[in-house]
Amino acid sequence: MLHSRPLPVVAYLRVSTDSQAEHGVSLATQRSRVAAYADLYGLELVDVIEDGGASAKNLDRPGLTEALAQLSAGDAKGLLVAKLDRLTRSVR
Repeated sequence: MLHSRPLPVVAYLRVSTDSQAEHGVSLATQRSRVAAYADLYGLELVDVIEDGGASAKNLDRPGLTEALAQLSAGDAKGLLVAKLDRLTRSVR
């Protein structure tokens, strides 16, 4: 029987304001959601990176830069976010 290794992924979490952190999209809530998703789909969560107080108007954020570096280095094969709007305002 062939056993495949779970896909290694890095999770990226972001809040832009204190208000968001307090009302539904807190870092703790996002962390819980990505952990549950990874568990449900058998993904290996190799790291969870947070950007607190970071706007999504551009991709120049320390946490996101680190997450993308892990992907480029091959440490992870996928990027996991709780919601697409946590990554960027526009998918274009």
